[in-house]
Amino acid sequence: MELKDFVKETLSQIAEGIEAAQESVRECGGFVNPAHRVDPKGSNDSHFGVLNNGQNIFLVDFDVSVTVVEDKGNEASAKLQVASLLKIGSGVETSSSNKATNKISFKVPIGLPIDGVSAEQLKQQDQRIREKRKKQADTLQNRSRIRGGIREW
Repeated sequence: MELKDFVKETLSQIAEGIEAAQESVRECGGFVNPAHRVDPKGSNDSHFGVLNNGQNIFLVDFDVSVTVVEDKGNEASAKLQVASLLKIGSGVETSSSNKATNKISFKVPIGLPIDGVSAEQLKQQDQRIREKRKKQADTLQNRSRIRGGIREW
């Protein structure tokens, strides 16, 4: 399997698995990847950031052994493939190739699907906070008008 296909399938299956689990976990009273805001002081190495909608960004760590295969057949090419320990099959390889195995590590940030119910709860909480702040600002503005002797009716 080529590295690009491995990364694509890994990230897709993680997201699909989370999305598939959300409803059944919610039926048990829990949330899978709830929408929330994380305190940067309390975050760990896998947490990368958070979007405005409460969608957290996590780092998926890849630590992969890859094989660079240089094919010296009719069309010279080099491909990066995930190294496998077992290859099953028969056949005759007619082209010559050079192989080198290396280990690579990298991180990919991913915003995983958030739970819809918790996302709606977060929106409502944000709206209550905005309303409270507006009310406080209006109160402070009215107090400053009274103290300044400019009471408007």
